[in-house]
Amino acid sequence: MSVPELNARSAAVLDTIVERYILTGEPVGSGTIARLLDESVSPATVRNVMAELERLGYLEQPHTSAGRMPTRRGYRQYVTGLPVRGLMSDDDARNLRSQIAPDPIEMDELLRRTCHVLADLSELVAVVAAPPLSDTAFRHVDFVALEGNRVLAIVVSRAGQVKKRAVVLSEPMTQDQLDQAAAYLVRRFAGRSLREVTLRIQELLTGAGERLEVFERQAIALGATSITGDLDESEVLVEGSSRLLAAPDVETMGDLRTVFEVIEERRLLALALRAEESSDGPRVVIGCEPLPTGLEHCALVSASYGHLDGPHGTVAVLGPTRLQYARTIALVDAIASATTAALVRLTR
Repeated sequence: MSVPELNARSAAVLDTIVERYILTGEPVGSGTIARLLDESVSPATVRNVMAELERLGYLEQPHTSAGRMPTRRGYRQYVTGLPVRGLMSDDDARNLRSQIAPDPIEMDELLRRTCHVLADLSELVAVVAAPPLSDTAFRHVDFVALEGNRVLAIVVSRAGQVKKRAVVLSEPMTQDQLDQAAAYLVRRFAGRSLREVTLRIQELLTGAGERLEVFERQAIALGATSITGDLDESEVLVEGSSRLLAAPDVETMGDLRTVFEVIEERRLLALALRAEESSDGPRVVIGCEPLPTGLEHCALVSASYGHLDGPHGTVAVLGPTRLQYARTIALVDAIASATTAALVRLTR
């Protein structure tokens, strides 16, 4: 159903109720709102506005003698009026950057630190999704001979992401041959995105392009089984799930067992984060798609990090709908910026 745009007074009443409810966790009465509003307005006028906001689905009343509390629609309307940047001082932002990347580190360690700092500062569930490997630049590959015809392939991106896979060879290769194959693949493809590498390998194997020597074809075939495949999946880190037990209004989050099960299913979280990546700046999702089934009573605040022309990942905070939204949005945005700055240093 379409909802008419709120006038200035209705928006002010709604914002005040949401902020008061976030602070206290108690339904808010008209007398309290009349005192808190900057303008001179009577409790009777506020009651009329609150009744209209309830009719439109922004507020609800737990019982007839109580005040009002925001619905998920009310929270969403409130969030649209919040600033997304400028709420964190320059000193706090610099301190944040020093916590995330105080020295040169690899991508995996950078994302672990990011997740830990975000969980610690938000006191909620932190979720960090790495950029999909398909969008990252190929830097190096190593092949390690295992028993039989099995080989461990270790693929490294320019930013230091590592992908390991055990593959089975159709024909045996010595360790020296494996080293030569790895060196050939690095010479040929280093610097290209893994998506480009995958496409080029497929072209070469199907006969399109130049003719290959026997060794080259063997190396390319090894690259096809070890470098390509599953590249669009993002590694997802989660920290702080137990913090939900101490979160405000934890009892409103539904079945906590289901919530924890969904959080542990990293693939579902990755899909939810990817669905939001196209938006610019921090995003807030409250109890609706793309949140997975089971998180209907949760809120997700997320932001992308990464180069303007390079791969992007996502940082996010997951918690109950009664969040300190202004603080959380500013925190997530600042951590995304700090992670981007660290990633730029890593990939120079």
